[in-house]
Amino acid sequence: MATSADLLRPPSLVAPAQPDESVTAHRDAIRESPLIVGILGHRELDPARMPRLHDAVVAFIAEIREHLPDTELRATIALTRGCDVQYVRGALDFVSHVEVLLPMPLEECASDFDADALQTLRALFKDPKVSSTVLSAPVQPLGIGGSEQTRHAALYANLTETLVRRSSVLLTLWDGHSPLRGVIKDSALRHIGVGAAAADADVSLVMLDLADDVDAADSVVHWTPGTGDAGTPQPRPRMPPQLVRQLVDLNTYNRDYRRLLAQGRIRTASSLLAPVPAGVPLDDWPALEAIDAEYGKADALALHYQARSDRLFSLFAIMAFTMGLVYLTYEKLAHRSLLLVSYLVVLLCSLCVYYALRGQGWFTKHLSYRTLAETLRVTFYLRLTGVDHRLDAARVLALSGINRFRGFSLITHVLAALAVPDAHAADRRAPDLGRSRYVERDWIEGQHRYFVVKVSQLKRMGRRVTALKNALFATVLLVIVAMVLSDRAMEHYEIFFGVSLENAATFGWGVLALLLGAWQLHDNNKASRELLLQYRNQGGHFARARQQLSRLVDAGERNHILVELGRDSLMESYLWTIHRYHREHEPAGKH
Repeated sequence: MATSADLLRPPSLVAPAQPDESVTAHRDAIRESPLIVGILGHRELDPARMPRLHDAVVAFIAEIREHLPDTELRATIALTRGCDVQYVRGALDFVSHVEVLLPMPLEECASDFDADALQTLRALFKDPKVSSTVLSAPVQPLGIGGSEQTRHAALYANLTETLVRRSSVLLTLWDGHSPLRGVIKDSALRHIGVGAAAADADVSLVMLDLADDVDAADSVVHWTPGTGDAGTPQPRPRMPPQLVRQLVDLNTYNRDYRRLLAQGRIRTASSLLAPVPAGVPLDDWPALEAIDAEYGKADALALHYQARSDRLFSLFAIMAFTMGLVYLTYEKLAHRSLLLVSYLVVLLCSLCVYYALRGQGWFTKHLSYRTLAETLRVTFYLRLTGVDHRLDAARVLALSGINRFRGFSLITHVLAALAVPDAHAADRRAPDLGRSRYVERDWIEGQHRYFVVKVSQLKRMGRRVTALKNALFATVLLVIVAMVLSDRAMEHYEIFFGVSLENAATFGWGVLALLLGAWQLHDNNKASRELLLQYRNQGGHFARARQQLSRLVDAGERNHILVELGRDSLMESYLWTIHRYHREHEPAGKH
């Protein structure tokens, strides 16, 4: 029976009636936005301390599991001599899937393990929850033409680089005494900076929060289980608070989507993949479908919370106008105590609504989910072209500083789950002209038209608002001039119920001023000026890419333009979000 996903696909792209189970499981797992824990061993670890390190890893993963009741937890383990195969077995009790990264075929790295460890590893690979990925060698690896040891060093360095790129949280192991040297130090420690670690700990888990990798001083977290004699119960250490907050944010993202979807409160997820014509070859359909599904999820949540926050901004503008109108009525038309009571009621209701809804975080969720959706849009089209591994979106995110805002670090975790499994294999793939042409037409041309239309609409709206402001200002000015020229004669003309013409005129221009103020308040909350600037800048990026592509024929050069466009578009989106966020929040601190 065809599924709803099948019906969205072009006829030539519909998957077989019974797709491979591992592919289906992987695709469904990605849709759950899992957290990926990367575990990196070290060749110089003291074997005598390996049992304690194993227990520390298991305790760490178990505690992470407690913070993710609605989120899948997966583990990716780099197979090194310092990574005991028991880590794989220990992780299986708490995660849904363990992926083992191999720097070379298992037969080639068998010399790094004793016979018992190798036999255990082969047995674990038969577990349905365990998979292995043999990484491709770099196109020009270090040590070509050199010794076998140098070649192995290059392959293990590639292993660590891949683990860093594909992990939400990277965990490396240290016994507190052994020197951190060798290829793992060269390729990993520049990411996690553990060279400054204290040397008096018995067992230490040195964890990297990848969302903060720009600032090495902040990114390293030492999570040290209690020391003491073997067998002595030790108090469980406190999970780093910044990691706890990130886990909560990711779990909220998954929980909100599942809950709102079940309640029918979010729109049908939009798709980037459905419009792809049948003539475009999609040999990596599962990966594209995973990105597309995640985009639809983030886009649907962003629209839902945007509607909520927009209504809230409108409500506050209406309440501000109502309070001003009630007071103006009391002051100029009727001195009734009921009006003062009404003013107080509106004020109290405004405060109650503010404090009741402040904790919902609708505005922050709207911004973070929209940022995630736009990041996934760029990732999808670059993946379709086959060059997304050349753009480190997580790095661009960190460079912008937006990952330090509460709720935005989940973007890094989602991207890690969608990362290219093997970047060097992707580098070897020949450019596909059909894909590139579609991306240029659908993404670049489509986005360029979109931003041009949006800029035009915002300009027209701005002109209308300016005309209205000028009309209101002219009306107020005329009323004031009339009152001055009348030499207070308007006070003696009663028009209804004892209300003088002067008070009625003052009330009238006061209402117009209130309307203008409420409108301005709502317009400021919507940040229309910043939005116009962003649309102009984004349109400029896509216009420049169109012009450059029109002059280039070489596929490599064209792909380079696409990568640059993706980077510029992401940074523009992140900077706008930062400005938008600061309208409603204090500048972000460390988390």
